Amino acid sequence: MQPIMQAKENLLAVVRAALHKTPAPDAGAFPDFALVCKLARRNCVQSMAYLTLKDQKSTLPAEEFARLEKSFQAAVLRETAQQAFLKTLREKFDAAGIDFMLLKGTHVKALYPAAEMRFMVDMDVLVREADVERAQEILLGCGLSLHLDNGKDIIYMRKPFLTVELHRALFQKEDALYSHFLDVWECAVPLGAHEYKMSDEALYVYTLAHLAEHYTTAGSCFRPVMDLYLLEQKTTLDFSALDVRFREMGLEAFAKNVRALYGAMFDGAPKNDTLLLMENYILLGPPVQHADAAAAAARTHKSKARRLFSAAFPGLSHMRLKYPLLKKAPFLLPVFWFIRLVQYAFTKDKSIARKRTSLLNADEKSAAVMEKIFKTSGL
Repeated sequence: MQPIMQAKENLLAVVRAALHKTPAPDAGAFPDFALVCKLARRNCVQSMAYLTLKDQKSTLPAEEFARLEKSFQAAVLRETAQQAFLKTLREKFDAAGIDFMLLKGTHVKALYPAAEMRFMVDMDVLVREADVERAQEILLGCGLSLHLDNGKDIIYMRKPFLTVELHRALFQKEDALYSHFLDVWECAVPLGAHEYKMSDEALYVYTLAHLAEHYTTAGSCFRPVMDLYLLEQKTTLDFSALDVRFREMGLEAFAKNVRALYGAMFDGAPKNDTLLLMENYILLGPPVQHADAAAAAARTHKSKARRLFSAAFPGLSHMRLKYPLLKKAPFLLPVFWFIRLVQYAFTKDKSIARKRTSLLNADEKSAAVMEKIFKTSGL
């Protein structure tokens, strides 16, 4: 077995032990513990690995285990900061009469054996469109600073551990999934005067749809697979009703494959070629360079020239979300195209710089590889 495949199996054994609270595998017998730790970092499960293997500390490579321990300590600090801020946010939103809904990890982490096992890069908060500006004022008043506004999410940060994504909606308006989540508030479960949550079934649907979004943009995918598994294990779900929703959304085949996949990953069910491909894609990453651009090409079927043009000159509906002045003066669209290009050209944001570089380097062969992965997976 190739070292990377062996490391993947070893990591899954650690994750299974964590999720099921069963005895940990003997990590000292792993052929390459450093590679297992590298995969754990890639998939943001370092804390899970640390908590599962901490009793084996004396038998494991000191430097690698120290990195796991440091990651766990950072996760504890992050969790503490997030919970303290969440208390403040609840109080301020309630006082302002702002309806809000905490998304994804904030609720799902309660299903994990320990909250620190479910790493959260950021806190996701949905508010009604009419309350977005007031919610922004509250976040700024709490000492956070605006980092990015992509139209759907407005990202605020306060170093060293706090990132908040304020959501206007669950998906971009141009996304095919957008219309399927317009009833999010009508279906929400009230928790207080202004706080709401998704039902368990709605959360499963949203998590699967969010996974599909990341999957087709070559993003991180492992945490939502664990979330879906725990939602099935620890809540009561009507899969006949869920299948209807997924069929309406065009995600029925993908949802079926994902459910089989986490059964194989975490319960030891058999893996066929499709599940093995999906597992490798999720845990090891895309098998091509400039995967985000190749994924975009696979989704759009546009030529390289057309992809670059679309990336450089987005439509008015997208641009006016980032530049609100365009709502009143749409004739200034060419001016803001120029401003946007200048901002991208001189940005110090590494994620944007990487995106710019990858757009210039996508090739048709890589796009074909990504398209095959998506189709095989049911997308």
